[in-house]
Amino acid sequence: MTKSKLVYLLLGTSGLFLAMGMTHNEGLLGAIVGYWTSFLYTQWLYKNTQRNVELEISMAIRQMRRSFFARLGFVTLVVAAVGRYQKEWLFSLALGFALGLVVSLIVGIIEYMKAERGEL
Repeated sequence: MTKSKLVYLLLGTSGLFLAMGMTHNEGLLGAIVGYWTSFLYTQWLYKNTQRNVELEISMAIRQMRRSFFARLGFVTLVVAAVGRYQKEWLFSLALGFALGLVVSLIVGIIEYMKAERGEL
């Protein structure tokens, strides 16, 4: 993970902690779990895609399918664990997933645009 991605990950986490402190709502811990999960999910997807780009097409499809099921299992495990132990966090977990996906995609777009201009 590059420095800017780590900064955005920690910035989003601190924003969620700030919102949790201001609203006195401990249920927002689910949003933090969801934010971290989706951020790690997108980074994992990006890493696997970059690794499989140079493979033969049939091998790349096989690797991406295997990787997809591993990532799906990871997210399912997180949702099942939260649903089992902290049911009141499920809504904020979903909000955290959405926030993490949006932030990580914005970071990816910014890095892509900087690479296009030669700034990286």
